[in-house]
Amino acid sequence: MSESDPPPAPRPDLRTLPLAVSAVIAAVVATTAADRVMTGLATAAVVACLIAAWRRRWPVCAAAAVLAVVALASWMRVDRLDDSAIASLARDRAAVTVTGRIASDPRALSAHGSLPEAVLISLTAEQVRARGARVTQTAPVLVSASGATRAAAARLPVGARVELAGVLAPSERRDPTAAVLRLRSPPRTLASPGALDRGVNRIRGALVASVRFNSADQRALVPSLVVGDTSAVSDEIDQEFRATALTHLMAVSGANLASTTALLWWAGSWLGLRRRPLRALSVVGVAGFVIVCRSEPSVVRAAAMGVVTLAAAGLSFDRAAGLRALCVAVMSLMLVDPWLSRSVGFWLSVCATAGILWWTTGWARAMSAWMPENLARAVVVPWAAQLATQPAITWLSGQVSTTGLIANLTAAPFVAPATALGMAAALLGALWAPLGIVPGWLAGWCVQPILMIAAAGARAPAAALSWPARPVTLAVLAGLCLGLALLTPWLLSSPLRAVLAGVLVLAASVIRPPVPGWPGPWQVAICDVGQGSAALVRADRYSAVLIDAGPEPEPLADCLAGLGIRSLPVIIASHYHADHVGGLSAAFDRHPDLVLVSPLASPAADASRVAAAARGAGAAVRTARAGDALTLGQARIQVVSSGAPGVPQQASDEKNVESSAENDSSVIIRAESGGLTALLPGDAEPEGQARARRTGSPLRADVLVMPHHGSSRQDELFWRLTGARAVVASAGVDNGYGHPSRAALALAARLGMTISRTDQQGTVLLSRAGGSGMTGSGDALSVRTRR
Repeated sequence: MSESDPPPAPRPDLRTLPLAVSAVIAAVVATTAADRVMTGLATAAVVACLIAAWRRRWPVCAAAAVLAVVALASWMRVDRLDDSAIASLARDRAAVTVTGRIASDPRALSAHGSLPEAVLISLTAEQVRARGARVTQTAPVLVSASGATRAAAARLPVGARVELAGVLAPSERRDPTAAVLRLRSPPRTLASPGALDRGVNRIRGALVASVRFNSADQRALVPSLVVGDTSAVSDEIDQEFRATALTHLMAVSGANLASTTALLWWAGSWLGLRRRPLRALSVVGVAGFVIVCRSEPSVVRAAAMGVVTLAAAGLSFDRAAGLRALCVAVMSLMLVDPWLSRSVGFWLSVCATAGILWWTTGWARAMSAWMPENLARAVVVPWAAQLATQPAITWLSGQVSTTGLIANLTAAPFVAPATALGMAAALLGALWAPLGIVPGWLAGWCVQPILMIAAAGARAPAAALSWPARPVTLAVLAGLCLGLALLTPWLLSSPLRAVLAGVLVLAASVIRPPVPGWPGPWQVAICDVGQGSAALVRADRYSAVLIDAGPEPEPLADCLAGLGIRSLPVIIASHYHADHVGGLSAAFDRHPDLVLVSPLASPAADASRVAAAARGAGAAVRTARAGDALTLGQARIQVVSSGAPGVPQQASDEKNVESSAENDSSVIIRAESGGLTALLPGDAEPEGQARARRTGSPLRADVLVMPHHGSSRQDELFWRLTGARAVVASAGVDNGYGHPSRAALALAARLGMTISRTDQQGTVLLSRAGGSGMTGSGDALSVRTRR
């Protein structure tokens, strides 16, 4: 090794890894398995510990001892909850009056299916009155409030002592609560929060108030970034942050703690503090972080991971000590809260922290030959975290973010100042509200670049790639991540190779490669054709029935080629608007025999062009009538409604001018293929949807394509009669119509439908394996998307 070569990275210390694994296994079994399984595990662990000690196999003895201790401690906690008086009353569905303290901020739930809007609250119960008896017992209870009780419950501050009347229901063994309490009457406040809770509530309230002069998105993100308050975050922001792997910024994470403590270190160093005072300041910072962000399990987990990272970092990054500290943190968390062992957030935190500790030292040293090591570390940390967590994220979402690395790199410089200014705004505003306005306003503008990065990244052509979440494909992805991790030091050791790697990462977010497993089995496809509509109902391996063709031929041609469709024997034009018939030239190349059209030949010019092109392709043109049916292979097509003939609307020949009569003339199709039933209503508005109801034709379907691309004008009864479990909105990105509208999305959520959108997810494939096609018959409905 030459003198110019960087010293080798320290070897990792993995001696505590078996102990951490033993603790996790014990916690998982204790919170999920039956008592007899738990008894067997604990007994086996004790016996193994004694045998290993007798044979002086101390590592095995230590692992078995940890397994036994965590198993017994977790089992006792689970058993104590299950055998509590509150749990016993819950099993009897008893009406009770509970007295206790509010332990968490109220969490609002939107209406879903038959479930109304609700508020969930964590309560530490202290006393329960039921059946003329009074039980004094401390136990966690989940409170659910809806209807008339929801508004009052949503205003309850953390720390308040309250009296709640309702009905208990049993909680799952896997839940860290003794029971679920459903309120029957508004809560009654008995005492205000204590001094500490009042102070924390005041600080968090001051943070929200300090950004009141900022834009709505800034007002939502600052509290989320600083203290994990996501109550104002919109679905749009949430989806953009998910697509760009920035979701960790919207929740309390180790990164929040690391940023806060690093700022404290910087301030302490500027004041001349040395190592011991800096450590004391760090302890104070961690304690304050946990208190202000609420000491909930997710916050405790985030604090532990942040402390591990800081312990490893210090003044020189020590991955050996860091991995040892990580294993100790995992063991401690299993003792504190065994339910974390099944928490997705916990595992993402552990994977990210392990990846950072394992890889970043070597990677940063590889780059230090041509880049300052501190700057190199800022580059490699998000890359290490993404590689370590990508298999788990894909298992949850079925996607791989290609813009995550770039988004995290470019957003990182704005996180620390936004966090510091936000915390300053909260503390100063708690002292006197006007003091927090300036730092709060500045914090809002610090998060604005993050919002712009998330929005731009989410709109990249290949921002999120679909990846099937199956064992084989996840194993392939894990192997790819490991291979990239092994290759990274070589890539980063040369500036030329590093630049080429960066170019490849940029290209990956623009150029969409083939997705493993795509298209796979499907019966109905909703093609991504921009602001328009095109759907395919599969007849056999290479042929399908086409309903509408989108505004341009190229997107439809791409969809047909991607799905391997060579023949379109039947084409249905729901009506003659350009966003439904503009792409028909791509369909006429695939040998149609029949074209079914709307009875209203309007706009007249478009109707004439469609008829002429169809006849030129050798296809017969026929007007669709309600009750018409045809079968092609496994595809069965039924015309539910087709409007009525009328006078052509000459004025609507002008570009972008539409007529409700034309929309309501849409041919409404109920299609079935391979056991999957879909309802495709074209651009039918409420009148057209009501006409379809009055025909008496069956409307039941597994899937509903949103009428008129999800406009705000919908007939709710029509939607309800479909009984659809999934709904698809076919619309273009950033279209000027606002499709799909918030009203349509809210209606779908209210009816419990799974929502897919071509503007965000690309082509949507729907399938049903082995079902009868009747809605609700099992869980065989599969929805897969191109992005």
